[in-house]
Amino acid sequence: MQAAPLAAEAPEWVHLMPSGAISGRDGRSYTVSNPDALVAAFHARGVDLPIDYEHQSETHKETRVGPVPVAGWIKDMKARADGIWGRVEWTAAARDLISQKAYRYLSPVMMHRKDDKEVLRLKGAGLVHHPNLTLTALASQEDTMDDTRPFMHKIAKRLGLADGASEDEIMQTLEDALGKTPDPEKYVPIAAMQSLMDDRAQTATAMSESRALAKVEDALEKGHITPGMKDWATSLCRQNEASFDAFLERSGKVFSKLLEPTHTTAHPPSVQTSTARAESEMAVSICRQLGLEETALNS
Repeated sequence: MQAAPLAAEAPEWVHLMPSGAISGRDGRSYTVSNPDALVAAFHARGVDLPIDYEHQSETHKETRVGPVPVAGWIKDMKARADGIWGRVEWTAAARDLISQKAYRYLSPVMMHRKDDKEVLRLKGAGLVHHPNLTLTALASQEDTMDDTRPFMHKIAKRLGLADGASEDEIMQTLEDALGKTPDPEKYVPIAAMQSLMDDRAQTATAMSESRALAKVEDALEKGHITPGMKDWATSLCRQNEASFDAFLERSGKVFSKLLEPTHTTAHPPSVQTSTARAESEMAVSICRQLGLEETALNS
């Protein structure tokens, strides 16, 4: 472990992260297989990364009171043979502490995958007394965070933001979108849509009723059924039009003779005596063919 150069002033360039397989003093291990990708991600985001004291901005948020001062800002980043280096713009207070050897080591804050511990992004760093990683100039034992970037990237894409959009930009755009009044040309109020659906349902019901009555009247005129069967036929046609059509096809115009006019009156004969008996026998026959009770067609 090497301490940071502390001669005259704080170093401008500091070692943030080694490359390849990384082992910490606490036994945890990480991998930086593509340092150039981490550097490119930093430049794509276009946001300076903070260096604080003892990772106060990342840990103990529930008990933290008051502001968390930064020691400096990472303004630039480069990949070198031994890992990733960052150019820091230190605050005056941090420069004094480093020059006085009050702080000697740096600890990176990173995001990594759970499964293979691949480091996906650097979030910043902290001045610490007890580093975890072996760096030319500093690193820490603080717990890293799980990567949420893939999910945030998907949200940014759906919102029409650039790939390098920061989390703050994504959240602000999302809040603006959720609070925006819907475009009346693209969206219909729920109440209006429900009313439209109810109207369509009522219209369909009325058309179905009208259709059933018309088909039953037609069947009656053609001799498929008798006046005494009208109520039953109407009920069947309302509930199952296909079954009613099948009945007409199987039965044929069995009652057509009963509706023929006589020579003397030009009206259908009375169906009170033998005609009534014939009609009853025919109804029973039809019920048997359809598997119904023999009295199912009685009015």
